[in-house]
Amino acid sequence: MAAELTDGIITLRPLRFEDAADHLAGEDDEIATWLSGGRSTLETVQSYIRSCEENWRGDGPRRAFGIFDNATNRLVGSIEANLAFPPLEPGQVNVSYGVFPAWRGIGIALRALRLMGAYLKSVGGLRQMVLRISNENAASLRVAEKSGFQFLGNFQEPEGQMVRYAFDLSGLNKSMGRDN
Repeated sequence: MAAELTDGIITLRPLRFEDAADHLAGEDDEIATWLSGGRSTLETVQSYIRSCEENWRGDGPRRAFGIFDNATNRLVGSIEANLAFPPLEPGQVNVSYGVFPAWRGIGIALRALRLMGAYLKSVGGLRQMVLRISNENAASLRVAEKSGFQFLGNFQEPEGQMVRYAFDLSGLNKSMGRDN
């Protein structure tokens, strides 16, 4: 299982079964729409976390982390990388994230993306983080632009029309966007 990753403000660590209730409590309409595919239940969140744990144990393609605030040790969101996402090219990694409502707008997503990038760079054989964002998800489109991801274009995908942004992992030594 992965070690914890921190920048001193937030920590990424693999989700644990005991995080399920907090994960569910943080879900709002935005997360339900853009990440969960609809409202979750405690059972569906527990099932998701079990699947994430199995991926970590078996070196599977899903690398999911909870985002924790260091000052309070509270779960404030999640970020996930899918290392084997068929619509993407080899070396590209699909990254998705969600930040709970009370923690939005203060740079949490950008911090989590930086830490995820550092983790993915350490995995080896990966060259780009790719964000696939619905045209209608204005907040995530802003995060992609503010964090230095490059616009790749609009793509028709099974979920509908999506915008893709990419960040080259080799560029992590440079600053990735602004915190706010």
